[in-house]
Amino acid sequence: MSERYFDDLAGALRRLGVAEERIGPLVAELSGHVAESGADPEDEFGPAVRFAEEFAEGTGSEASSGPEPDAERWVWSADASVDQAMMNRFGAQGWEIERVDHLGRFVSRRDLASPTRWEYRRDVVGRRERAAHAAALAPDGWEPCGHWLFLAYSKRPLAAVAGPAADIDEPAGRPGRSYYFTRELWIPVAVLAVALVVSGVMIGVAFASGGGGGTIKGLLYGLPVGLVAGGVAGVLVYRRKRAELRRASRER
Repeated sequence: MSERYFDDLAGALRRLGVAEERIGPLVAELSGHVAESGADPEDEFGPAVRFAEEFAEGTGSEASSGPEPDAERWVWSADASVDQAMMNRFGAQGWEIERVDHLGRFVSRRDLASPTRWEYRRDVVGRRERAAHAAALAPDGWEPCGHWLFLAYSKRPLAAVAGPAADIDEPAGRPGRSYYFTRELWIPVAVLAVALVVSGVMIGVAFASGGGGGTIKGLLYGLPVGLVAGGVAGVLVYRRKRAELRRASRER
């Protein structure tokens, strides 16, 4: 079934005008994720045709099927430090998150004919706990709208608790940005970039001065150690962040 799903996905992407050099890597990435997780691709990514339409729109394909006549669409992203706050900010403007794509972006739409406010929540949930988590929230009007790593996102129309007061008479304009990242994400990325640049400069200087052989030997010994140390640090940061988000979910 997985093979047929990805064949259908590739065919839909081609019909929507997505470049062939983007289709191959995308299908390879998604099929690798499914093979590793054992998940059903349609459960994980949604129907192949809909996924293709959302991907084509998010990448600016000129041949995409185009927006719905009475709705506008928007794809955006935020890191875990601000994602829930931004979701509720945009939900108050009528933006409904339909799903979280494989890049962690929020695929959203807003009904232009009768916009209404949406409310969102984010919880730390394991893959095997997702169904039970959704069932536990359903009586309060929550429904799943996407998953990313250990995070589960849920939505509900504010009308479920506020009634007609949730309707929007004049929705705000479309946000001018599509990415909302904080220093918590940018600082480690910047440090890594600087480290790579410095390493490259040092290697270049070593070869220019005739010491390239010693530099290569140093890399052969130092690189594995650095990779292991970096991997351990990454796992520790990942676990700490997951624990912080789990505590925040319980305190809500």
